[in-house]
Amino acid sequence: MKHIILALLAIVSLMTCTTNASAQCGDELMKQALGAMGNYQYIKDFDIKLAAGTSTTGTKFSVVLNSRTHYQINIANGSTNAEKVVIQIFDGDKLIGTNFANGKTFEAFQFICSKTGAYKLQVSCSGGSEACARAVLSLVKQYSEAEMPK
Repeated sequence: MKHIILALLAIVSLMTCTTNASAQCGDELMKQALGAMGNYQYIKDFDIKLAAGTSTTGTKFSVVLNSRTHYQINIANGSTNAEKVVIQIFDGDKLIGTNFANGKTFEAFQFICSKTGAYKLQVSCSGGSEACARAVLSLVKQYSEAEMPK
């Protein structure tokens, strides 16, 4: 009987820890990221959870982007993160945008997509600790061919 009670207490304790972690990484972070998006048009959000020890290798997401389109990505980091997450967007092996520059990690960045296709979002932390964040991809502006910045 003692073993059953101990097992139930362990399960309840585990569920409480998981609930606290997800609350810290869930809806509140989404609200933060959406609020920081401003008046831009929402396209997609990314629920980022990096397990301890894997945050340097990170996780990847795929997203289809359109040519001649100006995008923004807003990032809301979990309050218990040891470090802010770094998001990089790649066209194949070519880096086209990141929230990390000059030794600083920013909460948003913008980039212009020059061709329609599938792009890779690489999310990581420089430390090996557990991290969570929410990121929102939004549309800033669509350009005509003549308007396209060089």
